[in-house]
Amino acid sequence: MIGSGQVFRIFWENMEPFMQVRINGNTKDIKTIKLFDNTELSWKIGKKYCTGYWKNGYKPCPKNAEISRGSKCQICMQLDEYFRCVKCDGSVCLNTNARRQCMSDEFFLYLVSFNSLLKVGISRTFRLKTRLVEQGADFGAKLMKIKDGKKARKIEQEVSKKLGIVDRVNGSEKFEHLFGDPNKSLKKITRCVEKLKAFGYVISPEIYDLRRYYKLDKVREVPVLLKNLEGKQIHGKVIAIKGNIMILRDKNKYIALNTHDLIGRKVEEL
Repeated sequence: MIGSGQVFRIFWENMEPFMQVRINGNTKDIKTIKLFDNTELSWKIGKKYCTGYWKNGYKPCPKNAEISRGSKCQICMQLDEYFRCVKCDGSVCLNTNARRQCMSDEFFLYLVSFNSLLKVGISRTFRLKTRLVEQGADFGAKLMKIKDGKKARKIEQEVSKKLGIVDRVNGSEKFEHLFGDPNKSLKKITRCVEKLKAFGYVISPEIYDLRRYYKLDKVREVPVLLKNLEGKQIHGKVIAIKGNIMILRDKNKYIALNTHDLIGRKVEEL
C-alpha cells in the first residue's frame, strides 16, 4: 500500500523490473515494488513533477517544479552529473568535469532490434545486458569494446550513418513494434553485422535473444495505449513490460502505459 506518492523511477535488476514510489512526496521514504510479483495497480494519476538530479548522490528538485514531459526540469538537467553525457555525440565533450573518468571507462558498442526497427548504441561494459533489456529490444548484438566514452559516441554516430539506422527510439515507436516477427528482427541484425565487417570494422558479435524477459506471452491481444495520463484512473495487474511499455490486465481488457509519461507523476491509491 502506498496511499499517495510520486513515481520516482522504473528500473531492471537481475533481469526483473521494479518501480520506486516516493510515499506522500517524501524524498527519503521510497517504496520499491517488484512489478512481476502479481502486482496490481489501482491508481488515480495526477500532475507530473521533476524527480530531481544526481550529483554525488540523489538530490531533490530545489523548486519541486511541475513539468510537462521527461523527468527533470531545466534546472535539474543542468545540475545533474550525467545528463550532459546523454547528449554527447563524440564531437565536443559537454561534461568536462567527468572527462577524466570517461577517458578510462570501457563501453560496448551494440545493435538492437525492435521488430524491423534497428538502433545502435553504447553501454558501459558491466551493464550491457541490463541496458538491452531495459530498452525492450527483441534481439541485441554486442559488437566491440571501446575505451573512452567520447570515442565510443563518435563510433556510434559513424555506425548510425553508415548503416542508415537510428541511435534513439521513442515510446510510440516501441509500441508500434511491440509484437513483431522474430525472424525478420534477427535477419536485420545479422545483415547489419555483415555490413559492418565489410566496412572494415573489427567486431566479434555476440547475439542475445531477449524476448523471454518481457512476458509478452501473457498478452492475448494488442493492448489499448493510454495517453494524456493526468486525471485518468488505471486498474489492473502488471503482466508484461517491454522497454517503456507497461501492460496491465483488467479482467479481459489489456491496457498499456508509456512509463516515461508515468515517471514523475503524483499517484493516489484507489
